[in-house]
Amino acid sequence: MIGEIEAATATGARVEWGGGSRLAEGPVRPIAMPLWLGAERRGAEMGPRLLDDGLRDRWDGSGDEDLARRLAPTVTVPVEVPADAADRLHRRSLEFLGPVAAACDRLAAEVASAVEEGALALVLGGDHALAAGSIAGAAMAARGRLGVLWFDTHPDLNTPATSPSGHIHGMSLAAALGTGVPALVDLGRPGPKVEAADVCLLGVRDIDPGEADLIGERGIWHLTAAAWSERGIVEGLDDALAHLAARGVEAVHVSFDLDVLDPAVLPGTGTAVPGGLTLREAGRVLRRLAAWEGPIRSVDWVELNPELDPGGRSAETAVALLATVLGEPGADVD
Repeated sequence: MIGEIEAATATGARVEWGGGSRLAEGPVRPIAMPLWLGAERRGAEMGPRLLDDGLRDRWDGSGDEDLARRLAPTVTVPVEVPADAADRLHRRSLEFLGPVAAACDRLAAEVASAVEEGALALVLGGDHALAAGSIAGAAMAARGRLGVLWFDTHPDLNTPATSPSGHIHGMSLAAALGTGVPALVDLGRPGPKVEAADVCLLGVRDIDPGEADLIGERGIWHLTAAAWSERGIVEGLDDALAHLAARGVEAVHVSFDLDVLDPAVLPGTGTAVPGGLTLREAGRVLRRLAAWEGPIRSVDWVELNPELDPGGRSAETAVALLATVLGEPGADVD
């Protein structure tokens, strides 16, 4: 058993994780979520198709039948876009709350179903507002407390009262913690879906004042991009995994926003900020995560916007990184 779990065991923490991670072996249920209303920026709705097709083509062409067989048929969650959506962009806070909440509620049911059936629920986005639904689904399927590994430039811990933009994709984790509007907080079932102490933020580097206050008030474990680099990329991840092991969570949801990478590496994302992970660093993190024995049951892969990268390099990179975290033998993104 890996070192941090041994350390947690030595302290008496509960770490009996039956079945281990579903990242690197077993069935994968892709769930496409073509959501862009949470970001109020078109393009993210094209991400799920590119990710799904790219991963299937990669594995079908690998010659590894066992690898190709891991992918179950893809489920697509419908997103009802108002006919006048283009005229309502950036008009007011929570402009598209109704359709976003409805789509996230459907997503929660799909994630819970996939996990309960023994598959890894792989949510392909789409903007990060979907995490309010995917975390709700992961919590519904968990047999105990849920832990969340949140890889993102942004904590997404805003509320309507603190958000500078009013965009819902910046409120999804706050909703999962039970903070925000009831339509998001009560997805799947009423109330919080994860305890603040069971969340780890990695790579954050663009934090709004209200988000910083919530991180401090709730004692949320976090490692900024600068602190992560100073600590060491693998070492910082190991610290987060050790924290969840010590907390004794029963299931883990991984939410990976592609803007955690530096825009020089992956420009095709909607809210890019310089100072993110290099491709080599991301590869090391994801290989380490794929090797972890903890109870990962569900994953978000979000915020790919091909309209911002017409050359297609971002989609290719996003698929290669996804294959890496899913344990593809010999996957190379360095």
